[in-house]
Amino acid sequence: MPRIAISPNSLVDYSAEAWRLIQLDNRAEPKLLLEAKSGTPLRYSGAFAVSRDLPETGEIIVDDLGQVLLGWSQQSTSWQLGITVSEGISLARNSRWFEVLRFTAEDPDRHAAEARQLGEALAATMGIPFIAKDRAKEQAATAPEPVPLAELPLDLGMWRLERAQTQGELQLRRQARWQWARRRQVAWYALWMVIYIWVALATLNSELGLPKAGTLIPNPDWLPYLALVVAALLLLQILRQIWSGLRQPNTIVFNPHNKTIRGLRGRSQRWQINAGGLQSLYVSEVVKPAGRGRLPFTGSARNVFHHGELNLHLLDGGYVTLLLDQAKRPYPLLPDALATDREEGVSALEASEAGSALQMAALHIARSLGDLPVWYDRRHK
Repeated sequence: MPRIAISPNSLVDYSAEAWRLIQLDNRAEPKLLLEAKSGTPLRYSGAFAVSRDLPETGEIIVDDLGQVLLGWSQQSTSWQLGITVSEGISLARNSRWFEVLRFTAEDPDRHAAEARQLGEALAATMGIPFIAKDRAKEQAATAPEPVPLAELPLDLGMWRLERAQTQGELQLRRQARWQWARRRQVAWYALWMVIYIWVALATLNSELGLPKAGTLIPNPDWLPYLALVVAALLLLQILRQIWSGLRQPNTIVFNPHNKTIRGLRGRSQRWQINAGGLQSLYVSEVVKPAGRGRLPFTGSARNVFHHGELNLHLLDGGYVTLLLDQAKRPYPLLPDALATDREEGVSALEASEAGSALQMAALHIARSLGDLPVWYDRRHK
């Protein structure tokens, strides 16, 4: 049975009837990570299922497998071998394919033959098509140079896009001003809660006659109790603000190597999305054009930014919001951007057309996740 080493701690055994990915450990027995046999489901270990977000059953029937794919990733400098899965499995795991193995090398010619050999053998064993992207080096040499993006970090209102300490990763991090804004809001609610409680208690403990409230509240004696109800609602709002502030991620990390997006609160992971389950990034901005006002000559000399969003567009048509920017201010043009007005509507966003930090942030994130499409939705107020 032919055997090919993938890395110092993994190898593949294969024949016409079977294909096995094996993990090696000097201190323990070899572990079978994945096994393909003719006419049977694809089987894998629990550790492999967790690392690839596969069904916990430990197997996938052949009808749920699409193709064996082999391609060169210029970003991670590796040959990646994977398998596509059916729509039902892809929607459950937010990814259309899973990686089986990778050969890492600076030169695309190195390991190219071994990677193709393993891909063809795996496809033949499972009885599914094999697709490979050849001539990776020539494609990389002839590909046009991407338009350079603005340097990081980028200020995005309450957020900041910057490079993480881990090599290659990007991260959206909440700025300290967000926490102070949340504290001011809680303090404002608390002030009014104390005022309502004080007025209600003072009214209940006094002998002053209450004014008639009209037909809306026929009995004026109800007024102190309504004030206490309002105070209780304010208390609930305070608790809601505190709870959401403690639960919401304060850092969103974009990993270009395994193409994942993770929402973190400190070191605790709140959620994770695989880039394979995304259609695109969606940038929305609401702008008040220069010179537009309610009365003649009252409009601003510059465009005014009112609202911004950065969303992930999922394969199932849903959206996940990464950030909101609702700080009203003069439109935040980048230093070298052209101050040209865009029409209302949705259009593809190119690097040469990006004019704001939010648009540029979306392009940075899209490139880190494998050149996802970016759509720009502009609305005028």
